[in-house]
Amino acid sequence: MSPASGSIEPDGMRETSPSGSSIPAPERSAPDAPSVADLRRGRGRWLVSLLATSVSAYALDAVATACGIAVLASGSLDGLEGPALVLVLVASYAGWGLGLSRSLRANLSLLDRTGVSTNVVSKAAYDLTRRRTGSRQALRVAAAAGYVATELVKEIPYYVGAFGAAAVGDGLSSSDAVVLLIGANLGAGLYEYVLAGVTRLALRRRAYATFESEWDPEAYLDDYYQDVEPDEVETIAYLVDGIRDAARAEPVLFYGTGPTLHHVFLATPVASEIHLADYLPGNLEEVRRWLAGDPAAHDWRPFVRYTLRCEGDPNPDDAAVTRREELTRATVTRLLTADGRSPGPSPHGYATVVSAYCADSATSDRRSWAAFLTNVMDNTAPGGLFLTAALHRSDGYLVGGRLFPSARVRRRDLRRVLEGAWGRGCAEVVVRSLPGPSGHGYSGVLLATARRPETRIDGALPR
Repeated sequence: MSPASGSIEPDGMRETSPSGSSIPAPERSAPDAPSVADLRRGRGRWLVSLLATSVSAYALDAVATACGIAVLASGSLDGLEGPALVLVLVASYAGWGLGLSRSLRANLSLLDRTGVSTNVVSKAAYDLTRRRTGSRQALRVAAAAGYVATELVKEIPYYVGAFGAAAVGDGLSSSDAVVLLIGANLGAGLYEYVLAGVTRLALRRRAYATFESEWDPEAYLDDYYQDVEPDEVETIAYLVDGIRDAARAEPVLFYGTGPTLHHVFLATPVASEIHLADYLPGNLEEVRRWLAGDPAAHDWRPFVRYTLRCEGDPNPDDAAVTRREELTRATVTRLLTADGRSPGPSPHGYATVVSAYCADSATSDRRSWAAFLTNVMDNTAPGGLFLTAALHRSDGYLVGGRLFPSARVRRRDLRRVLEGAWGRGCAEVVVRSLPGPSGHGYSGVLLATARRPETRIDGALPR
């Protein structure tokens, strides 16, 4: 993925030279060992989860006990006996279950976004499952099972206390014990409902890191591009297939490249030249370093090799990888500064535009994402090809331990924007679930191809 912001300025792109000769390579400080950083973050999340579990357990007990006593003392259920009282007890469990289901969903969102939980058993089950599988359903089941098991265990003291007091004749009848349980269940359900609301409110208000002041290109490359991870296995293969339909010997625009080049290599066989656009100067500087042949620049050879395999070479050697790298350096002719929050198409438009993990990874809600993506699409010439990718149903992704936004895009959302701009049937949209565990904040990707029509039915150019 390559998050960035981009829509090319209508009065001409702000261009910088792809050559790095005039810009000395900055000194790179040695990063902390990822394992140490991960260990520290992991310990912190466990400590927070343990503290939250303790506070939550005491708060739940207080609320449930208070509600149980209040219902018993009110006398509101006096006179109910036998089946009628059991029916009310069952209804109280249903109310508790509704509150619990809401809390379960909020807890899963909390785990996905932060790695923290208000139930330490749920976190343990979630973390263990994530090490074994990337299945979203498996994670949901594991987190829910740990949460529900803990809540059921918490019910035991209420049964022991209520029916124990009734058994020893301490002024409490068996009917009173059931009424006490009914009140406790209602209190527990109310507590779970409020806890879910507080959790969701905290998640909504949690500040995302900002691209302008907190984005670290080197951390991003270190976190995501040491190897060809499952999301890029899917994405590169899809883009290699899609670029075959691109116009030959025409310029290709890569919009929102971030500090990366891993998608660019697949376009060099078809493009007359390649233009790379991004919002952040630091991202373009990282690209420029590689184009200039800086030995300290990021190593993209694993991605070049995988691209060549996707193109049909089963075992590309080092010479083939070097040839593709040099062809890419020769084909990239322009680096452009762009901002997708501002409308305004390219003055001429491109026959092919590729924008992977840009609009969704630079916005935090679907409305902003849709406007952003439409601005990016506008750089495609009539009749041109648009290739795009987005994180699937992701609220955010981690870079260097900081959370950056994602717009939680669904398949139908992407199709709606593409077809809303260019008409029904213009696009293919597919979902790829990732087979391995993801610690980055997402477990699937959306991949899409769209063709902009030459004209509308009324003869006017489409947007």
